[in-house]
Amino acid sequence: MSTLLRFVPVLLLPALLSAQTRPGGSPPASPSTEDVVRLSEFNVSADSDRGYAPSETLTGTRVATKIIDLPYTVNVLTAEFFEDFGIFELADNIVHIGSFTGLDIGGNFNLRGFSSSFQLRDGFFRLGRYGSSNIDRMEIIKGSNAAIYGRSSPGGMVNMVSKAPKTRESQKVTFNYGDYGTERVTLEATGPLLSSSLGKTSYIVTASHYQRDFGQEFARNRNYEYYAAIKHTFPDASNLLVAAEYLLQMRHAPLNAAPLVTDQKGTASNLDDEAVGYAWGLANYNPFGPNSELNRGYSGMTANYDKRLNEVWSVRASGNYYLVRRWDYNQNTGWGGITINPSSATAAVQSARGANPQKGLIFEDGGGFQGDVLAHYWTNNRRIEHRTLATLDINDYYRWDPTRQFAGATNPDIVAWNAVRTVRLNPATLEPLGAVAYFPKWFQWGQEVATRIRKQRVTVLGGLLRHQAALFDGRLLAYAGARNDTVRFRHRDFTAPPAGYAPGQMLDRRMSALKPNFGVNYKLTSHLRVFANYSESYFVPQSEATATVAEADYRSEVASGYDYGFKGSYLNDRLNFTVSGFYATRENVLVTELEETPPGSGNYLTVSRRDGNQLVRGFELDVNWRATDTVSVGGSWGHIYSIYTDFGAAFPLAVGRRVQGISPQNGGAYLKWAPASGWAKGLSGNLGFTHVASTPTEAPNAGDTYTTTPTGQRALQRTTYQWRLRVPSYTLWNLGLRYRLPARSTRLDHTLAINVNNLFDLDYVRANRLLGEKRSIFFTYTLGRTGSRR
Repeated sequence: MSTLLRFVPVLLLPALLSAQTRPGGSPPASPSTEDVVRLSEFNVSADSDRGYAPSETLTGTRVATKIIDLPYTVNVLTAEFFEDFGIFELADNIVHIGSFTGLDIGGNFNLRGFSSSFQLRDGFFRLGRYGSSNIDRMEIIKGSNAAIYGRSSPGGMVNMVSKAPKTRESQKVTFNYGDYGTERVTLEATGPLLSSSLGKTSYIVTASHYQRDFGQEFARNRNYEYYAAIKHTFPDASNLLVAAEYLLQMRHAPLNAAPLVTDQKGTASNLDDEAVGYAWGLANYNPFGPNSELNRGYSGMTANYDKRLNEVWSVRASGNYYLVRRWDYNQNTGWGGITINPSSATAAVQSARGANPQKGLIFEDGGGFQGDVLAHYWTNNRRIEHRTLATLDINDYYRWDPTRQFAGATNPDIVAWNAVRTVRLNPATLEPLGAVAYFPKWFQWGQEVATRIRKQRVTVLGGLLRHQAALFDGRLLAYAGARNDTVRFRHRDFTAPPAGYAPGQMLDRRMSALKPNFGVNYKLTSHLRVFANYSESYFVPQSEATATVAEADYRSEVASGYDYGFKGSYLNDRLNFTVSGFYATRENVLVTELEETPPGSGNYLTVSRRDGNQLVRGFELDVNWRATDTVSVGGSWGHIYSIYTDFGAAFPLAVGRRVQGISPQNGGAYLKWAPASGWAKGLSGNLGFTHVASTPTEAPNAGDTYTTTPTGQRALQRTTYQWRLRVPSYTLWNLGLRYRLPARSTRLDHTLAINVNNLFDLDYVRANRLLGEKRSIFFTYTLGRTGSRR
């Protein structure tokens, strides 16, 4: 109770500000008839004059809100943007947004200097696993403000928003073909379905088959994406939406990161060994061979009902259920580290792959419920507008992930594999000197060895209370709120139970988090606003190790951060920009500590504990300008300073070093030309570039070896300086041209397009040490039909 009382002043902030409102001035005009029949508070409106940048977001506050009104930053990428730039997969190629990198299908991404292992889909917890064919927009809420959804990365959260049924009939089929063996066919149909005295029903159906290779032997990817949704609008203007989705991604012989290269400098001592980079030449060769796979599947359903009860009250209730599966085999036998310039002139330069192929199985299921109640009302003779939101959220996640080795070490297949798994390399190019041998068999049940069997369930029950007030005739928007969550862990580990637990014994533990957020957005002029925001968040990984959760002093990661800056809207809302800064700290990061065992013995062991801290600060710039009815330009840029301020007592020198995988600068810009009339009507072109700065690739303690004194002090014995390795910066240019043939007597239309990605054929590598793709050309043909609106 005492903890809750600390935040009572925060929740009363809007009321306190209301009391200071000047008594004079005329009240705002009464709502017009058009305002009475308005969109649901839980649906965003479409924009026609803002290019790629919508003006509203649902992710930012859980209700439809103009982005310019928020006291923090929200970025949006639309399906139109993905289509124009030939983006068929939403992965680490999405670096157009400042401070945002590392997106992958497994749910990971980096945002504002912090990493995250899950995302949102239509506001619900999601471990990635999506295709681009049914995504309408990708919304990125930055900073700890994302805690309005519960546990969240302190950098923010990504919400993939699904395509919604439309009231105007249309159908289209799109064919894509191009380099890297790319073949893709996508079908989409939407429009009205039924209309009666009970209301109007509309639908959308999408289906996509997509395959490509990676310019590497054996490596190939296939996606099967299906999605359907039905929306019914009742006579009272309430809405019911039911959606179902299925995804299957089959990846054969996945790509492998370039291995580390260490220079022994021809000496027998290891004191002068130095990590000098990566074997980029070897990265061109697949280490896994034909008997390797990494597959992911998803199936789920979501239902949403929203209703405006009257002019004040609106409600929304949503439910989600999903089944997720991952199965992989022989993707743990990648290239091992390489040593060059050995002390012996006769020693071979070589790379050893994993000794025993593994079969990994991950079964996940879960779901959630979200209930939102919104009160939208006026006080003080209608001079102060209020929005009060109360939510209830339930999220449940279950995971079973048995992992098995192919067989025991004495199995004849394993013995034969260990005789050929080490590959000799050309010392000059670090490429194989001869043919590469691969493990010859698929997994066979009956001889396997279990290496990990665990079952984990994480249940979160939480709620949010948030208030917004528009003061001084709407010039000042003030926000305040708090969220409370209770997290329950129910874990069982059958192969490595924590101390004091038998194999398979249930670990049942709870923790709670109460986190505030508040901010202001003030209109300096009719076109320029200044904003500031403070928020706190917490985070617990969905697959936290059972032994870690069992620690007596276990606690979740927590973070706090500030956002501040300016937002502008000029030229009749055609020029919009945000200039912002941010400062955030994260505590309870999992690090390595020293523990004297037994106490007083002078013998120290290393243990993993949530005792570390991280600091991030930076600035961002976002611009979108509809220069003319024909030309749109825009861009986004982020600068990040991300370090560890406490990396654990075992590695004291890691403090102050950059966080691995976090690019200190990134962003992009675009130009779109789309004449609406004249000789070039139907023709459009877009040109864009993305930039990613040189990025650290290794942990801040990588390559450091310490000794421990009897008093527990750590002294550096030697280092290979592996921690300072980085991949170079790169800038990629992308070009797209589209032509929509004039429609004749029928409603059919034809669109032809060509996209050139990596226009100047730049050689580059990504932060995950995978080789970047060469220049690639893709051709697109779309046959569409548009009907009338009903």
